[in-house]
Amino acid sequence: MKKTAVFLLMMLPAIFCPAQTPADMASRKAQLEFIRRDTLPVEINALPGSVNTQFSEYNGVLFPDSTFYFSSLRPESENDYAELFEQFWTTKIYRSKLTIGGYSRPTSLSAKINDDRYYNCNFTFNTDRTLLVFSRCLRESGRQLQCNLWKSDCKAGKWSNPQMLNRRINLPGTTTTQPCWVDMDNYSVMYFVSDRPRGQGELDIWYTICKNGHFDDPVNAGSILNSADNEVTPFYDPERGRMYFSSDAPDRSIGGYDIFYADGALAAWSEPGNIGVPINSDANDIYFTVNGHDKEGYFASNRPKNPEDAADTCCTDLYHYRWLNDEGAPPQEETPSVDTVSVAEKAVMLLPITLYFHNDEPDPRTTDTTTRQNYRATLADYLAMEDTYKAEYSRGLKGTDAEIARGRIERFFEDSVRNGFRKLEEFSQFLLADLQSGNSVTLTVCGFASPLHRSDYNLALSSRRIASFVNYLKEYRNGIFLPYLNGKEKARLTILREPEGSALAKKDVSDNPNDRRNSVYSIAASVERKIQITRYEVTEP
Repeated sequence: MKKTAVFLLMMLPAIFCPAQTPADMASRKAQLEFIRRDTLPVEINALPGSVNTQFSEYNGVLFPDSTFYFSSLRPESENDYAELFEQFWTTKIYRSKLTIGGYSRPTSLSAKINDDRYYNCNFTFNTDRTLLVFSRCLRESGRQLQCNLWKSDCKAGKWSNPQMLNRRINLPGTTTTQPCWVDMDNYSVMYFVSDRPRGQGELDIWYTICKNGHFDDPVNAGSILNSADNEVTPFYDPERGRMYFSSDAPDRSIGGYDIFYADGALAAWSEPGNIGVPINSDANDIYFTVNGHDKEGYFASNRPKNPEDAADTCCTDLYHYRWLNDEGAPPQEETPSVDTVSVAEKAVMLLPITLYFHNDEPDPRTTDTTTRQNYRATLADYLAMEDTYKAEYSRGLKGTDAEIARGRIERFFEDSVRNGFRKLEEFSQFLLADLQSGNSVTLTVCGFASPLHRSDYNLALSSRRIASFVNYLKEYRNGIFLPYLNGKEKARLTILREPEGSALAKKDVSDNPNDRRNSVYSIAASVERKIQITRYEVTEP
């Protein structure tokens, strides 16, 4: 596969994207043959010449008002073509309008955004498009491109002068690029790509929580999503709770970069799945986006325009996809081709599943026994506090003792908090398969609390924690469990709630509100604040 300058500009920073070769050709051939037998029910079309050019187009996103944004390396007019390699060219962000007649002639965003001194690309908007975050990249002398994230606010239809995000996000000496902004109820998450230290591989997906304009320290999205190679172009679908991204890990991909998906959020993910052929190809397939619903969207690829010319991989084009099945993109996995007992056994093997909470969450300082919060949201807030836990638990300690304390907190968040959610995501898939086979299922869920509050208060708190799990099920995959919970399906899903409060908490856990290091931030207190799925009972039809 060609390693061309134009294709380098597409990826930003300058990472070559050759097709990866597995350890032996026989393995690669078997891999390709396997995935090509499972061709997806999807219609794919390259965008017309009003958008795609002989240069590179990528990062296409369509909004509900039919405005289509994308990034491109291209001349502003045909007269500029002859000068293409005679000057320093940059990428820009463009806008078009999709009408019945097709895509209108693209125009570049204002010069405030598209500063000719930089490569301007890899953009993301907040929900109401009042915030734009995008990459600006420079090629330093003798080095690859180095990218930073900038933001601009839109007021009265005009974009403000962009400001570079702080050094917490744009770590000096590293690349920070390809942002994906996700607005939640009480906060926002920005996923992005970086080669900063403490990652899993080369380019990794990271995230930061943003509240009231303040960004928390970035956190790596974890070893489930990231590999020892490159993971790039994240796009998160909040309706489905699904991340789409591309990876060039040779044990994952069939070409160079392949598109993958994983359910979850932040650093807790299901095992990634390859989205399959024909969306993925032998070339580089990247920048997968969804148009606000599961039926269609865009991706970019440098696959040959002429199937008979395998060497035609110079530049990326934008492609539109439309799923032909009823379920959307990508199709949900079929119920495993095993008997229903083995599906239930797989679910039972994951028990007990333990899910952890921050102190007095959800809904602090109330005696209500229910909540509207979803466990996924409480988990996001909890994970965003990991650095606070490290600082508070190591407070007053020095040297090795402080490092040990911070290390214990880090292991707890990874091995217990995040891993618990990973197990829940896997468990939910088996539970759904069992219900879809016609079996009814009864789950027993116990709730617990640390001894920091009164016994009656803790009993209500543990009930709220169980309720947040039920809300997770109600909202899972756009409510797919609801017919089983509300009796509209013959197969029933029943939740037996057993709130225990702090009655079973260990006696040596501090209940002193003035000793927050031990009563709130210690491992001993943290392991008491939880719910557990303890039993899985099947009733066959």
